[in-house]
Amino acid sequence: MNQQAAPYVLAAGQARSHPGTVPAIKAGAADTGGLLTFCEQVIPPRTPGPPLHVHHKTDECFSVIDGHLLVQAGEERHDLGPGCFAWLPRQIPHTYANASASPVHLVGAVVPGGIEEFFAAQAAHFARLQGPPDPERIAAIWAGHGLIVGPPIEVDAAPAASRA
Repeated sequence: MNQQAAPYVLAAGQARSHPGTVPAIKAGAADTGGLLTFCEQVIPPRTPGPPLHVHHKTDECFSVIDGHLLVQAGEERHDLGPGCFAWLPRQIPHTYANASASPVHLVGAVVPGGIEEFFAAQAAHFARLQGPPDPERIAAIWAGHGLIVGPPIEVDAAPAASRA
């Protein structure tokens, strides 16, 4: 895919594509010639993130702008404050949560790009949901982008983490 992309500028709070998805897509595969997807997200206080999962074909990273993000990579948990960064390479189980009493503002990237299609499929599923999610349907949505290997971090029972 690696073709020349056109330049653009987004206003604060504006997403480039896939409106309504979380996280907000600032640059997707279509914008970057497939090189990466760049996202922005504000996670409300005491909010779990995704289940513990692995990506087989993509690497992921986060940088915290404001607040504290609890990140699990493998068996280790780290409390990332403003300015902190986490690199989460493919094949490493990982997840994150906001276990604090304040919002967390973060930006992140996934390399190569394309994960925005997963975010859109997941958002569409949750928008239609009436009742609890169907684990088989969730697994099917995840199938092309990763594999769920454990539960999300329970924010009320989150153990202490090393502070970065």
